[in-house]
Amino acid sequence: MVRKRNLPLLCLYYLVLVLLVVAVLLPIIVTIGNSFRIQDAEIFNYTQKLSIYTFFPKTFTPHHYQRLFQEAGFLTPVFNSFFVALITVGTGFLVNGIAGFTFAKFRFRGKNAIFLVFLFSFMIPFEVIAIPLYKTCDALGVLNSRAALILPMVGNGMIVFLYKQFFEEIPDSLLESARIDGAGVLRSYFQIVVPLSIPVIISASLMMFIQQWDAFLWPLVAASNKNLKVMQVAIAEFTGENYTDWTLIYAATTIAILVPAVILVPLQKFFIQGVAATGLKD
Repeated sequence: MVRKRNLPLLCLYYLVLVLLVVAVLLPIIVTIGNSFRIQDAEIFNYTQKLSIYTFFPKTFTPHHYQRLFQEAGFLTPVFNSFFVALITVGTGFLVNGIAGFTFAKFRFRGKNAIFLVFLFSFMIPFEVIAIPLYKTCDALGVLNSRAALILPMVGNGMIVFLYKQFFEEIPDSLLESARIDGAGVLRSYFQIVVPLSIPVIISASLMMFIQQWDAFLWPLVAASNKNLKVMQVAIAEFTGENYTDWTLIYAATTIAILVPAVILVPLQKFFIQGVAATGLKD
């Protein structure tokens, strides 16, 4: 039974919680609702005077989703974003996971200094390194290719940090027993460490997936080929100099929101476990 003196505090807690839920969900509800409106004008007709039609259309129509895929060819940018994100996640797991394992379980000269460089790397705004990165990709001859969208995003200092923190909690005795049984480093990593690290692998993979799924600046700079256009760049192009197709933008944004949500919801338990186990959460 809740004590009377704790009741006001409890009410305040739930009030703040409800306000946070509303603040998070309301923009999503408005976005989805606007994507089903008949025309752009209806979006602005109900903004001055608040009513139920501010959030939901009077008449629902899926017409703008048909336009999005049939007329605007939005399926190609969605595929490009999904493909780039998926390959980045798979490659990033190998590269960042092994790097984190190396920092966690091996001793070598300059280890701490190199790790500090990794930590510093994810604190640098991307805009600072965009031009050097562009010149590097140009010198390698990978501009205007999927490789240009994937390779610069594979190495991630934040993800290396997550893996390192998690791997440090795995007992060295397990790896020593495997070594005595004749297992090499890679075999120990993939057969012992990886199965024990599913939560952090899922957390890191979701972070990398969402980073690539939401990417705008680098794809805009590195891939001018329209066949390589990613979703966020395609959405930006619905805004023209003289006209903005708002219903098309809302329809595309709805897809951009729902795909990560569908992936995250069933994996949220593992995501929370992974983040908590790395020491990022008290």
